[in-house]
Amino acid sequence: MRKYLVIILVALAAVSCATLRAPAKLERLVNRIERNGDHYRPWQWERANRQYEALIREYTQNYRSYSIAEKQQAMSAIGRYHGLLVDYGVKQGIGILGGLGGYAGGLLDVLKQDVGAVQDFLQSVLGLGKSETNRWVDQLRKQLAE
Repeated sequence: MRKYLVIILVALAAVSCATLRAPAKLERLVNRIERNGDHYRPWQWERANRQYEALIREYTQNYRSYSIAEKQQAMSAIGRYHGLLVDYGVKQGIGILGGLGGYAGGLLDVLKQDVGAVQDFLQSVLGLGKSETNRWVDQLRKQLAE
């Protein structure tokens, strides 16, 4: 009897994992990237982007079948994912700028003097909130101070 109960529970677990819908898969992907993304190498970001694109295709193909709650879950995950991409891009850009060193000449000095312009850009063009913008500008200042 116990053997059959274990088999049924394993089968139910397998079915429940296999039937995750795109919004739940998107959320799981974004949660994983939020936990580990700071340590991702470029190839891991490429893999995450491919997974994200596949999930977006699945989501758009089945859009009409999702409930309002699932659509909200997906939109939240999509927004968070794009925020993670922007954060990664800013960090990469800061690393590239810092690596330019002697080639950049006064570029870093200009950025040091006009970090406010970078902050305005992030808020107006990218539509980021003040707290996100302040966090990125603080990272920029920290990198520029090195």
